[in-house]
Amino acid sequence: MDATLSKLDIRWVIALTLAGGLPFIAAVLMAALGVRLLTLSGPDIAITYGAVIASFLCGLHWGLVLGGRAQATWLLILSNVLCLLAWSGPLLTLSGWPLAALGILIAVFLSLLVVDTVLMRRGSLSAAFFRLRVVITSLVVLCLLGVALLA
Repeated sequence: MDATLSKLDIRWVIALTLAGGLPFIAAVLMAALGVRLLTLSGPDIAITYGAVIASFLCGLHWGLVLGGRAQATWLLILSNVLCLLAWSGPLLTLSGWPLAALGILIAVFLSLLVVDTVLMRRGSLSAAFFRLRVVITSLVVLCLLGVALLA
């Protein structure tokens, strides 16, 4: 992943990243079974959690710039735009547009992966971390699609 991370740290990064996919899987199951958590449906869980995770990934991009691993104003601006788009998901859901929110989140996650592709090619992200991002983003997008189909 990164030469500065110990093997234990790398294991934690992988484990926590994959564990971060569990709420998306739960959201699909909730949507399929018509189960609610308190008053929240599967789409509600997927959209709110998706907005949080997308914002976290945007913050990762800020960390790369502030830490000197990436030097690009475009990255700061684009991460803010994507974060705001992700934030629109819960707002659209409250306005009765959950399918639009899911579509926007799918686009945000795919856009973040494109950005990470550029960062990996420029040497700002390790190839190992990028592979992990491809796996988890694939899971997230498939789950969001599943929730949208079941909503």
